Amino acid sequence: MTPRRFTGMSAFWLTWGGLVASFTASGLTRFGLSVWVYQETRDAQAFALLLFFGILPLSIGSLVAGPLVDRLDRRRVLMLSSLAARLPTLALLLLWWQGDLALWHVYLALVVNGLANAFVLPAFDASVSMLVPSARLGRASGFSQLIQSLGVVVGPPLAGALLVTVGLGGIFVLDLASVATALLALALVSIPNPDRADDEPVGAGVVGVWRDFVFGLRYVVARPAFLFLAVFMAAALFAGGFTYALSGPVVLGLADEATMGLMYAAFGIGSVVGAVAIGAWGGPARRVPAILAATLVSGLATALLGLRPDVTWIGVFLVVLGFSQSTMLALNRVVFQQHGAPAVLGRVFAFRIVLAQTAQAIGVVTAGILAARVFEPAMAAGGAWTPWLGAWIGTGEGRGAALLTSLAGAALLALTLAAVSSPRVRRLEDGLVEDAVPSAVAGGAARPG
Repeated sequence: MTPRRFTGMSAFWLTWGGLVASFTASGLTRFGLSVWVYQETRDAQAFALLLFFGILPLSIGSLVAGPLVDRLDRRRVLMLSSLAARLPTLALLLLWWQGDLALWHVYLALVVNGLANAFVLPAFDASVSMLVPSARLGRASGFSQLIQSLGVVVGPPLAGALLVTVGLGGIFVLDLASVATALLALALVSIPNPDRADDEPVGAGVVGVWRDFVFGLRYVVARPAFLFLAVFMAAALFAGGFTYALSGPVVLGLADEATMGLMYAAFGIGSVVGAVAIGAWGGPARRVPAILAATLVSGLATALLGLRPDVTWIGVFLVVLGFSQSTMLALNRVVFQQHGAPAVLGRVFAFRIVLAQTAQAIGVVTAGILAARVFEPAMAAGGAWTPWLGAWIGTGEGRGAALLTSLAGAALLALTLAAVSSPRVRRLEDGLVEDAVPSAVAGGAARPG
């Protein structure tokens, strides 16, 4: 006799709770590794490469993950990918224990972890609309955003304390233990899998997966609101990649690793507040104008963040930045969940991830290279730009990275103002309706997972 599993909203909350525990523990590991890399190298480019290898695999893996999420049982995909994401952590623990941990080991582990997580995120996002009533998708999207936001709040300060007490190895052990929570939650739930439409192409092997991805791509391109939001979010995350890559060097140029943890936590607190606000409210009826407003705030906060060599100033704008980015991403997600066909949402979210993570990865590596080779030397004591910018930005370690962060924020601000000025962009949602299937042909009943 098959045991009864939780369904609907109960299944959503159980799955959500397991993933929160899993992603929070992963946040500990990522922060611990970032501190280890910067302490070993004191190099902004090496630090940026750490972030790059943590982001790009999500994009590459999503090319395959999206089609497979729509083909396979989504609950099993979540279980297997969550387990696979911990295998590189186990390898890092063994290498650290033997004293053989090297920089390239960390980069390789992040690649494998990212490829596994490329299945987790679209599988969960695509499952939400099968568990949550349409009227509550806005709130569910806010809480979905919390999965990653809570890790940013809890991870850095807790990881900073654990680095002092139990070391990097203890963080690895805690990360490995956390996957049991996610697996237990997933073992207790049932996640329906939507049927494919009758006229949707089906094939086996690589050709079939590629056809699936192209089908999802055409589905997005055929809907201007979906295409604009995917591309616009990618542009916003390209600029966000500069802040992501440079905030560590900016803070470490002024303070120690513990303060760096607090600054990351400040960003996380803003993210949590934004996600909870959307989760409690559900967001406005017209979401595109709200997304544009949140992106304007994000660009302004990024531009102002680097202007003063003061950790309190930086912390305040990191809170604002976290709030605006979390709000922007949550509202963006719910547009796709509410108006997209459940049978194709895995590919739709995979396409979004491919664009967004590739843009963010390019932003991260570009920021690292520019900071290390141009901006940091130019803003060092006696640097070429210090006579005319030093009085405004400050000089010394981290101030070139701070200047580059502010320029990225100004560029995002200009881009968003251009979008806001277009009435066509502001009215993009008007043509969207709730789409039950990916074509005019209706599919059958959902098959239980």
